[in-house]
Amino acid sequence: MPIKPKGADLNRNISKSRSLRSRRSERTEEQIQQQNTDALNRRRTNDQQGQQVRRAFTSDSFLRLAFQYEPDIEYYAHSKVLIGAMDKECPHCHALKFKNEPAGMCCASGKMQLPEIETPSEPLNGLLIFI
Repeated sequence: MPIKPKGADLNRNISKSRSLRSRRSERTEEQIQQQNTDALNRRRTNDQQGQQVRRAFTSDSFLRLAFQYEPDIEYYAHSKVLIGAMDKECPHCHALKFKNEPAGMCCASGKMQLPEIETPSEPLNGLLIFI
């Protein structure tokens, strides 16, 4: 591949500069205002989107984040979001719980007795156990 001399694009850049300058000088006041308004709106939109992403990924902002949910943000991928598996069992009703879930919240520490759930008929049972 041949090496381009350093000033090869200089002439092209100068002509682009001149044409841009002439187009800018020919704009009306209305066109200038409209372009400024459009640029300002683009900047505001970009700033808002960036702020939403930054707010979603700071630990302090998790406080009331459910009220400002954004469906396109992947909250589960955040390092501060650790739910874990439902591998703890309530000693009273044997319900599966998450690790930091309070004990006894499911059955009021054994005060609430729910009837046993019957095994459903075969088509539904197969769907429930993923067969």
